[in-house]
Amino acid sequence: MENTGISVYGHTYIRVFVIAEDGDYRDGKMIAGAHWLHHLLPFVFNGNGGSLDMESGSVKAFLEDDSKRREYIEYASFPLADGERLGYAVKRRMGHRGGAEPVFLGDGKDGLIIYDRGYGGLDIPLGYSHALWASNKALPNREQFRRVAQNCLLFLDAEVLRAAGAMISRGISWEKTASELIWQLQNNPVVSFLSEAPHILITFAEDGAVYIRRREDGSLAAALYLTHSGAEGSLREALQGEAELVFDTMTLILAAQFRGILLGTKDILVMPMLKAAKQIMTEGDMASTKEKKNISLNLNESDDASEEKPFPIPIEGKRVRTDWCVANSGGADALFQKAYDYVLHGAQVIEGLPRLSFGKLISVDRHEIEAYQNIRNLIMGYARGSSVQPLSIAVFGSPGSGKSFGVTEIAKCVLPGRVEKLEFNVSQFTGPQDLGAAFQRVRDAILEGKLPLVFFDEFDSDRGGVPLGWLKSFLMPMQDGKFKDESGVHPIGKCVLVFAGGTAADADDFVKEHDEGYRPGFKSAKGPDFVSRLKGTIGVLGPNRRNDEDENYVLRRALLLRSLCRQKGICKVNGNIVSAMLKVSEYKHGARSMEAILDMSRIDGDAWEPASLPFHSQLALHVEADEFLGLVMAV
Repeated sequence: MENTGISVYGHTYIRVFVIAEDGDYRDGKMIAGAHWLHHLLPFVFNGNGGSLDMESGSVKAFLEDDSKRREYIEYASFPLADGERLGYAVKRRMGHRGGAEPVFLGDGKDGLIIYDRGYGGLDIPLGYSHALWASNKALPNREQFRRVAQNCLLFLDAEVLRAAGAMISRGISWEKTASELIWQLQNNPVVSFLSEAPHILITFAEDGAVYIRRREDGSLAAALYLTHSGAEGSLREALQGEAELVFDTMTLILAAQFRGILLGTKDILVMPMLKAAKQIMTEGDMASTKEKKNISLNLNESDDASEEKPFPIPIEGKRVRTDWCVANSGGADALFQKAYDYVLHGAQVIEGLPRLSFGKLISVDRHEIEAYQNIRNLIMGYARGSSVQPLSIAVFGSPGSGKSFGVTEIAKCVLPGRVEKLEFNVSQFTGPQDLGAAFQRVRDAILEGKLPLVFFDEFDSDRGGVPLGWLKSFLMPMQDGKFKDESGVHPIGKCVLVFAGGTAADADDFVKEHDEGYRPGFKSAKGPDFVSRLKGTIGVLGPNRRNDEDENYVLRRALLLRSLCRQKGICKVNGNIVSAMLKVSEYKHGARSMEAILDMSRIDGDAWEPASLPFHSQLALHVEADEFLGLVMAV
């Protein structure tokens, strides 16, 4: 194989593995770390893929050297999509033995790959004008890094930064994660020295990556790359394991690019790396048959730059613009077109956008995704924990915005078969006996082995003419997990209490709306005590525009409109109707109005045409009828 001109310096070791398959155990070992990279570099530079020959003399000699560090891993099998073969993911790591002194491999002077496994002892060799520093285990040593930083492409897994103390969220939203990464790299002294590198690539497992480069004027440009629409860690969560070769393979593919990137003759190609990593993750990184001796790697990815469709990250000073949302990064016109096409053509239109999907709940709006993901994490953590004090959540939004729908879909998806939904309308309670009866039903569900999801709709209702009069009655259940009725005080048990109100858009509005200086009685109604007992809140946005900066309302409308049409068996929708449903200024009763317009239409068959629309007087109940009909008739 030809000399690549690239040398490798870093830690090396032997991976010793065991696999249980159909009750039969087999084991093996392979080279890993710097030696693995060095052996496979020629395949990447030749662009023809290839495999690591486990029977070659140099590999066998390395594996038989008892002085080399050994790491022990157990793999678990999982069925591949074709149903006939197995893939493998790491089930557990079983320890190690031996040290791992850094090694220097190769005599090329075109560039140096530094592979840092986190074992320490690095003494970076000098004399190389271009460097690729790669690690998914350790933050670079500050002094060692400065030897190469000025002309270095730094490649790290995000977990390295988090472990070092960088506060970067995980699995809430891609926009939030990327924004926090940028802020930490510029402001957190624990990691800010890394910004001395002109090029930084941070990968989030195999799910996404952020590429940051320093411009000539010193400012930063950054872009987000996504492998799929799911959140960080979603592939590993689905497989309940992790792949061993993911980061190493991405490093290999980046090795063929880094000199050109640093010289300015080549634009970085991130998607081939992420696609290869995803393939390893979903197909398993061990051989698929017992007889196979070689470890195959598909590195023959296209260099076609058209595959690169990054989302620019809008950096302003040392922060990312707070209203940044991937879904509307193309501007208002592109956003409307995407929404319009989604109604007509379905999910392929929003493929590649960050998306939250739980059952029938779908959202591409950053604010909704973040709120729902927080609630998901709360519910999952609570269900796994030992606490029997109720988990209290508040959901705000206008009537018809779908407050109970989203939380219900999340709970049913993350805890299938365990959740029992109970609903009570507080505005219809006549006295404390109604609340006591409600909690008795909650206890009955708990005794049946269920986790009750208890909705108290209109919890912010008046009681006997007293604003927010019911809040005091919820304090004991929320804080102590007990309720009082005519027979005494009783424990409730493990449940999720969801307080759904209709007087405020979110928690901030709820407090402001009832502030002592604005509406007297909030403090006397124990409003601050109620809020302090909440563990999470959601402001459900619904189909109406919440303010002038809210452009994503058209996508929210599109998702809801297509869902309603599918539910009612409507396969064809006239384009002018779609345009009117997306553009009309307001739905008077939120999502209920959208559904009502559809229900009132005189649809014959599976097509919704302008002639099918409700009469003017019927439309006027839910939208400004003249405006809506004008939009339908617009050419």
